[in-house]
Amino acid sequence: MTKRSTILVAVLAGLLAPCAAAGRDITLAAFPSNDPEKLGAVMRDLSDYLTERLGRPVNSVITRDYAETAARLAEGSADVAWLGPLSYVQAVDEIPGLRYLATYVNRSHATGEIAPYYRSVIVVAKTSGIETLADLKGKRFAFTDPESASGYAFPVHLLRRNGIDPDRDFAKVFFLKRHDRILDALRHGSVDAGALADEVYYGARRQTGDAFKVIGTSEPIPMVAVAASARLDADTAARIQEALVAMPSDHRFCRKMRETFGWDAAGFRKRDDSLYDPVRAVYGRR
Repeated sequence: MTKRSTILVAVLAGLLAPCAAAGRDITLAAFPSNDPEKLGAVMRDLSDYLTERLGRPVNSVITRDYAETAARLAEGSADVAWLGPLSYVQAVDEIPGLRYLATYVNRSHATGEIAPYYRSVIVVAKTSGIETLADLKGKRFAFTDPESASGYAFPVHLLRRNGIDPDRDFAKVFFLKRHDRILDALRHGSVDAGALADEVYYGARRQTGDAFKVIGTSEPIPMVAVAASARLDADTAARIQEALVAMPSDHRFCRKMRETFGWDAAGFRKRDDSLYDPVRAVYGRR
């Protein structure tokens, strides 16, 4: 079954199911863009924060992939989701009544500014002898997931703008699912280059030294969106949004993001769905 048909079945199931009862436990789903165990620990800090603010249990679950996260939102087995930018714009298209709540924000390692954007970088081992994007032809290349903005959609756009067709110009293409696996593959020499989120690269550089180098950088990509299922009552959705925006940058969730993944988390901001229009443009979903 394709991702789209899986979500369609989930949407129909959600429409037939009763609306979420006020007062029951809330489920927060997150996609496994990094090590699931580490991500689970970080998401527990976020769900604990929401539990404290709402006075109502919020439980986090780490899904297998982007498709499962969207399907859970559609069927109502997840009330709120932490969605990558590409997954978010797809979910808006495919899940009736999906509600934007907030955008995660980060202090950029590159500029020092707090912003709702990051970038994709194309990285090689420093000793590889690869200096430019043109040198990648005939090489082994790793993406994360076809449903990832920084791990696929934006780097593909960057490569094509520079005259490289990922479908024809690489010796082999791998999809490694997680950003940390890109660096592991580069470290072990099983790929020649890979695409990942810039903050993952900067975090690795702080931890392991200057073993890698960037040879290409994408345009800005909107950060992760938090969205609510249509089956979550409007009052609870509004309270979750208020709690997210009120999170201080020194909260343990932000500290854990910094300590675990090297992302200099600064909480959440309420923006507008149009923030994600650059993703729609790159992915051709206008």
